[in-house]
This record gives sequence, C-alpha cells and structure tokens, in this order.
Amino acid sequence: MTTLSPGDKQEYKSAIIAQAQQNGLERVEVNPEQTFSVTRDSKPIGMLIQGKGWAKEVHPVCFIGWSKDGKHVDQFFLTIGQDEWEATGCHKISSVGVISGKSAQQVKIAVIYEVEAPDHYASNYYILGIKDTNDDIYYDQVTTNKFQNSYLKTIAELRKAYNNNFN
Repeated sequence: MTTLSPGDKQEYKSAIIAQAQQNGLERVEVNPEQTFSVTRDSKPIGMLIQGKGWAKEVHPVCFIGWSKDGKHVDQFFLTIGQDEWEATGCHKISSVGVISGKSAQQVKIAVIYEVEAPDHYASNYYILGIKDTNDDIYYDQVTTNKFQNSYLKTIAELRKAYNNNFN
C-alpha cells in the first residue's frame, strides 16, 4: 500500500528552487502544505514536492519535484501554466492524494489545481504514476486526459471515478 504523509523535511528546498530557476521560473515558492513523503509498504520511497513560480514575471506556473533522498531533486515537471496548459495560469494547488486502490498494481497520485482561465477559475488535474522498478514518477497523460472536463473537485471523487470507471 502506498501512502502520503506531510513532508516535514526542507533539505530539498534550495535544490528545488535551483531546478525551477533552471526551467525559467522566477519568484519560486515551495508549498510545504502540499509536499508529501511517499511510502510503499511502510518504506519511504520519495518526497513529492509542490511549488509555483512565475514565467516572464507575469505567468504563474506550478511544478512538481521528486526527491528520493529528501535532499536532491531526481525529477522535475512543469505542470499547469506550461505545454498543454499554457493558456491557463496556476492559481494554487488544491489537494494531493493517492487515487489508486490499496492493492492496485499501478500506483496513481492525483494533484488537483485551481487554475486561472482568462475569465474564470476552474479545477484541473495532473495524474502521476510511480514505477515499480525504480520508484521514479511519471506523468500519466492517458489518465489525466480521462479526467479533463469531469468537474470532479476532490481526491475522494477522483479516487472513486478512477477505481470505478478508469481501470
């Protein structure tokens, strides 16, 4: 079983800020309330780090970092505000949680964002998977796309939909 618990270490902070700056972000902020230690079968496998920065001083972009040792950044993803989400800005990270079942072979973690569209705020999702072989994380575009325009607002709603409809 994979679980999330509050990420109380901040040893990663300078490394994640440097990584965000290398990816073109300024005024980088780490969100400790949405940063979590990830354990599988009671064994720590990494830290999921959430944050936000500004591209070109005006466009808010969120990011996810993954640290296996809590100090170094092993993986880094720009999320809302870049690529397929470049038309929206990242307002805030609303919630993070495991959405796959307790005995699921493929672990899925959902991040729900509040996004800024030109004329309104809305929710958007970013689904991560954890590789069994090396504990790396990856962006699960297929599952993320299934949730688009679903209007689900909570991790519990995403978990129910994922386990009932998307498996």
